[in-house]
Amino acid sequence: MSSERFNQLTAKHSNLRLRAAVQRRALGSTMNEIEHHLSGLDRGLGAAQRALRNPAVLIGGVAVVALLGPKRLMRWVSRGALIYTTARRFMRLRPRQE
Repeated sequence: MSSERFNQLTAKHSNLRLRAAVQRRALGSTMNEIEHHLSGLDRGLGAAQRALRNPAVLIGGVAVVALLGPKRLMRWVSRGALIYTTARRFMRLRPRQE
C-alpha cells in the first residue's frame, strides 16, 4: 500500500472518529433533555396517583362532573390547557432577571 493511500485512510479514519464524537455528544445532550422532561412527567403522574387514592378527591371529581356535565367540563379543561400552554410560552419568551 502506498504511503499516500495510507495517509488518506488515516485522515478519513480521524475524520470519522471526530464525527462520531460530535454525534455522541449531541445524542447525550438530547438524552438529558428527554430525561428531564420525563422526570417531570413522572412527578406529575405520582402526584395524580396520590391524589386519586384519596376518597374525597374521587367523590369531589364525580360531583363536579355530575354538576357541570361532561361536555361543559371538557370545554373548560381544554380552555384551561390552552391558557396554561400559552402562558408558559410567554414566560419562556420573557427575559430573565437575575
